[in-house]
Order: sequence, then C-alpha cells, then structure tokens
Amino acid sequence: MIRRQYPVRPLPRRFSEAAPAGSSCASASRPQLAAPSIGIYSRVGNKGTGTEKGRGCRLCVEMYLVGVLLLWACGAAHALDNDTYWGERERILAQEQVAILGQDQVLTAEEQVVNSLLMKAKMLEMDAGFESLNYLPAKNFLAVREQIEASDVFQIVRMMPKGVALHLHDTTLASVAWVVEELTYWENLYMCYTSEGQLLTKFMANPDASCTWQLVSEVRATYPSDDVFDQELVEKFSLITANPEEKYPDINSVWQAFEHGLIAMTGMVMYRPAWEAYLYRVLQEFAADNVLAIEFRGTLPPLYEIDGTELTPADSVAVYRNVSQRFIADHGDEFFSVRFIYAPTRHVDVETVWNYVTIAKELRSKFPDFVAGFDLVGQEDLGLPLKDFLEPLLSLSEGEVHVPVFYHAGETAWLGMSTDENLIDALLLNASRIGHGYAISKHPQAKQMAREKDVAIEVCPVSNQVLMLVPDLRNHPVASLVAEGFPMVVSADDPATWGAQGLSYDFYEAFLALGGAKADLRFLKQLAINSIKYKQPGRRSQS
Repeated sequence: MIRRQYPVRPLPRRFSEAAPAGSSCASASRPQLAAPSIGIYSRVGNKGTGTEKGRGCRLCVEMYLVGVLLLWACGAAHALDNDTYWGERERILAQEQVAILGQDQVLTAEEQVVNSLLMKAKMLEMDAGFESLNYLPAKNFLAVREQIEASDVFQIVRMMPKGVALHLHDTTLASVAWVVEELTYWENLYMCYTSEGQLLTKFMANPDASCTWQLVSEVRATYPSDDVFDQELVEKFSLITANPEEKYPDINSVWQAFEHGLIAMTGMVMYRPAWEAYLYRVLQEFAADNVLAIEFRGTLPPLYEIDGTELTPADSVAVYRNVSQRFIADHGDEFFSVRFIYAPTRHVDVETVWNYVTIAKELRSKFPDFVAGFDLVGQEDLGLPLKDFLEPLLSLSEGEVHVPVFYHAGETAWLGMSTDENLIDALLLNASRIGHGYAISKHPQAKQMAREKDVAIEVCPVSNQVLMLVPDLRNHPVASLVAEGFPMVVSADDPATWGAQGLSYDFYEAFLALGGAKADLRFLKQLAINSIKYKQPGRRSQS
C-alpha cells in the first residue's frame, strides 16, 4: 500500500515548544483559532511600556501562527491512503446518487428491461454529443427539433406514459400546422394587418370597420400556391424558424414575436365552433402522446358567434367543460380528466385584478370540478410583481368560495429583483404549485418553505430555452434541484409555438439535460407520479 506523504517543515524552536516532544497530530486535539484582534493586542500589554506592548503584540501573533502551522502540519500528516480515498469517494457519489429525483422508485422486471435499453441509448447519445459538441439539449430547440425526433431516446420516451400535463396555455396547444390546414380553410374567416403590422384573424358574417378585413380564402388565392401562403401563416402564428438566433437575437425580441403570434391566432380560435374543434384536437394530441390528463391555463377571452355575439366568461367555460366531457366520453380508456385554470394577464392595474378575482370566484363556484384555480401570466420580468396585487390576491382564500392559486413566479435569470422575489409571495399566498419557479434555486429560504409545504415547481425546459431564459439546458437551474430530489413536475407550456406536441419533447430534454448521465427510468417514472400527485383534485373525491 502506498501512503502519500507531504513533508512537514521544521518549526522554529519557539514554535516547536508549543507541542510536547514525541507528541503526534493524530493524538493532539485541533485548536479552535480566531484571528488576532485589536482587543487582544491591547489586553496583552496595556499596563506596560510601549516596548512591552510591542512584545505582547508579537507574542500574540506568534501564538496564532503556531496554531495555524500545527493545523497545516496535522492536515498533511493525515493524507488519505488509497483504500480510504476510494472508499470515501464511492460513499460521496453513492449519497449523491440516492438523492437524485426518483432514485427511491422500484422498477418492475419489465421496467428494468426498458431501463437497460433506455440507458444504453442515452449513453450513446451523450457520448456522441461529448465528442462532437453537437449535444441537442445544448442547442436551441427550434434548430434541432427534427434531430430530436430522430433520437432513439426520444422514441422510447414517446412510448412511455407521462401522467398529467400541469402547465399549459390554451391557444398554444394544438399544432399550428393543424390550425392552418383545418381552421384557416373554414368559410367566413377574415384577416387584416394593423398599422403596426400585427396580423389579426376573425370569423365574421359581415366584416366590421375596425380593420381592412379580407377573406383568407381570397388572400390565399393571390399567392403562387396554397403551400406558400400556409407556410407564411405557420410562421406568423408561431416561433418556428430554421434560424432562431438570427431571427430572435435577444429575449425581448423572441417574447415580442411570441405575443404577436398569440394575438394573431386568438381571434380565430375563439370563434365558438372553431374553439370546440381546437380543444378536441388538443386533447387528441396529448392522448396520442400517452398523457392521461391535462390542466390548462387560459386568459379567457370571450368566445363569440358568427354574428359577433360574445359569450360570458361562465358560458365560455361551460363550452370548455362540455368539449372536455365529450372527449373523455369518447376516449375514457386512455384519458380521464381536464381542468381549467383561469389565468389572465399580470400587465394590469389593481382594479382590474379585483375584477379578475370576482370572475375567478364565480367560475370556481359554478364549475368546482372543472375550474382548478387562478394564476397571473405574461412575461414576468416586464410585469408587475404579485405583491402589488396583495389585497385582491389575499381575498381569493376568503369567503365561502376558496380559489386555489398556481402562480407563475421565478421565471427569470435575475437575482434580487421583484421577479424572482415573486417566489416568496407565491409561497406566502399558499400557491398549490409554482409555474416555472426555477429561480428558487437561488433562494434557500423559499426552497426550504416549498419543501415544507410540499409545493412543486412546474418545469418547462423547452419553453425556457426557446424564450431565451436558459440557452443551454445543461445549465438549467433545475438541474441542481433534480440532484436534490426537489418536488417538481415537467410540462410543455406552449408546445405548438415551437412545433412540439404533448409532453415527450420536454421529458426528453429533462432526461438528458436536467437529470444528467445518472438519471434513469426511475427519474421519468417519478415525474409521471409527481404529475398525478400534484394534480389539483375537484371538490368531489377522485380515485
């Protein structure tokens, strides 16, 4: 056995006298040292002459240095031997391994076979990325989506059950290609561009004078082909592009394009018959991806009829519920639940939030098993913080109708700003889950509070990357939370906006980037279990 030694320098005689002859560091107790202070200097020689005071100061410094050198010498003499070193290393790594999210899950014999195939594919993909630097989670999803779809890991993930999708937004769920190929070919759909260049769409029997409306069918006929026009619409309704870095050079530009796409499509899909077809298609796509249920957020723009008549918020939600019930009746063997979270924009004043609260309580009262709760949405860095709306938000838990809350909070790279401090407010306001919430890794007290309250964060890795919040998903703050086993779910946010469907793309990114090389099938299984655990139950009991 080779014992690695470091030379111990001989001490000056005065220093060596501090330890008895023949004593060893192994048997000596470690002194607790504090740096010498002005107070020590003054106490040593405060009654003597200036010379005595100087001697006292030097003696104090020498005694302190003796202790420092003894600690250094003892540490050197206790260098680990080979066996101890490797044993300690294995112990530390084993402790880290068992802390990873999902490591306490037990796999069945069949799952172990799948895990073996999955991990083999994962290691091949990670090794190739390490060598070539072409690691897909490190690149903008918009540029590598097709490569992800060709991945063996992705193909396995796609076949797996994924539980419940808990963080979704209403008008960005059905694939944009379907919207263009289906809804934009319906009769009576008009389009126009505002003076600022914003595309608007709306179904009308007779166009109004609010804009220079043209029938979509007539505009399409002026293009060289339907495909050319349809591709232009896809780009207007989404962020899909082959060159994301060039088209969206910074976070504000990509968010602006994102919001323009939402505005462009919302008028079309809020036509009641179009919304019914749209929501049914959403549920089909998620069911096809082996998702068992969804909770989706919506700003609740009013549904309308062809004559322009607008439905009330309650009537609109009734349509949401009826479509959901119809789909569940048609697919009861593969899909079991749909819930709605009323989530209007945070870019408003306090009076408007009071109105939100009134609507939320009405909806929760009328649809207790469909309306799950309340949230505020919009780019968090540019919106008002939760604390600015404290009084109306506190009132959500008062009175006969209690409204659960699921606030977006901590969706930011900043630290010490009102945006990341939203996490504290969300927890104090008793959020059932926190949307995104990854800035919690920088807030130890908030992290501890979330653990104690068992509040999960809703992680949407593809969204965070495309919207330029975390460019390389290996550096995502949530990776450290995965390593600690922090409560979380993975969801898709606005999948249609970047050409995704269901949850598979986000599960793939989480598996390869957030979980690292050692996260296996147990990690994915835990994510699915968590999604069911943290799903908001209705007022009536649910199996």
